[in-house]
Amino acid sequence: MPSSFSKSPGTYAALAAGTVVTAYAGTKAYKSYFQRTPSEVIDLNNQSVEIDPVEHIRRGIQYTDVDINSYYKIIYPKVQTLGDVFYHGYSVSNNGPCLTDVDLSNKVSPLHWISYGTALERIRYIGSHIWTQAKLTPMQSKVAILSINRLEYIFAEHACYMYGFTVIGLYTTYDAATILSLLEKTETEVLIVDSLNRIDSFKNELLRMTQLKEILVMDEITCYENEKIQSIPSVLKTMQQAEVRPIPKINPDSIATFILTSGTTGKKNPNSKSYF
Repeated sequence: MPSSFSKSPGTYAALAAGTVVTAYAGTKAYKSYFQRTPSEVIDLNNQSVEIDPVEHIRRGIQYTDVDINSYYKIIYPKVQTLGDVFYHGYSVSNNGPCLTDVDLSNKVSPLHWISYGTALERIRYIGSHIWTQAKLTPMQSKVAILSINRLEYIFAEHACYMYGFTVIGLYTTYDAATILSLLEKTETEVLIVDSLNRIDSFKNELLRMTQLKEILVMDEITCYENEKIQSIPSVLKTMQQAEVRPIPKINPDSIATFILTSGTTGKKNPNSKSYF
């Protein structure tokens, strides 16, 4: 399951169904990154160190001598939350290239980049729709994403960060019972999926969930069989600029993402959870 953000300059890439969604870092940096082996990027036998012997919390080996909770404030003082990330990239790149799909089956295919401005427009359209149409509450409501890696995943994820909705990341390998259970336990109000086929076997159960206000689909939908089901392409096509909501003030210490571990999906301790 992809979950990342891009600070320009920087590179993000994740494999999914024969494609790569990558953030721009310049042609040379892009090529050099993918030509390096994993062992050149990080020592695979020494990837993290334990910083809490009781909870067994670990951190990346690159930042063992700094306070991770405050270090980012020194590097990018204007980036206080994940909602600030894209605006920072927009500024320092001068609205440069931001995201693209890479077809791994066609290595000679040119890259067609989406600019930061275009990405920001789509992010704010989706965030405004979730806020006004689905009627979610910033810094209270939760949005679950169930999808392979694709551009719309990044847009939806950062729409939540920007408008203060907590992201619930769901693995596509979860079975229907696990997904339904997690949506209920986390009190998720909007479920974003890549396609209706993803939820076809348990769609009726989803529609009967009283706390679930909307199912937002990344693919184009020709026929809406239920008013709870909407599509991102429709949102992007129909929303007017005047309907875009101002970004709310987000508490930098509020939770951005729930990370659901085996402790939450198993039966031994269903009430436990891990988050950051």
